Amino acid sequence: MNDKMAIDKLQEALRLCSIHSQRMQYAYSKVKQYFPLDKKTYNDLSQDDLSYIDQLIFRFSKLQDSMGSRLFPALLMCLGEDIEAKPFIDLLTLLEKLELIDDHQVWLEIRETRNIVTHEYPFIESEIIEGLNALNRHVLLLTDIWNKLDNYAHSRFEL
Repeated sequence: MNDKMAIDKLQEALRLCSIHSQRMQYAYSKVKQYFPLDKKTYNDLSQDDLSYIDQLIFRFSKLQDSMGSRLFPALLMCLGEDIEAKPFIDLLTLLEKLELIDDHQVWLEIRETRNIVTHEYPFIESEIIEGLNALNRHVLLLTDIWNKLDNYAHSRFEL
C-alpha cells in the first residue's frame, strides 16, 4: 500500500471514530448523573434515559470496534509497521510499545465490557446494572485513548 492510500485509510478511520465518539459523548452527557447505577435508579429510568443508554451502548461499541479494526491498523501502517497477518494482541502490544496506548490489558477490558453490554439479557437485571456500571467506567478510558490517538495522528501526519 502506498503512503497516500495509507493516509487516506487513516483519515477515514479518524472521521468514523470521531462521529462515534461525539455521539457517545452526547448520550453519556444525558445519563452520566445516574451512575453508578443501583437497582432502584435503574428501575426509575425514564424511556428517554433508557434510549440514551441504548445510544451510549451502541456508540461505545462502534467506537471500540472501529478503533480496533480500522484505526489501529491504519495508524500502524502509516508508521511503517508490518502488521500483515499479525494477531490483534500483537497490534495491541505494538501500540503499547510505541506508547500510543498505555496498557493493552485496559483495551482488553474495554472490549470485554463491550461484549457484556451488547449481549445483555433484558430479564437479568443485576447483570445489566453491572455491565452498565462497567460501561460507565470504560467510557472515560475509551475517550482518553481515542483523544490521544486522534491528537497523535493529526500532529504526526499533519492532517
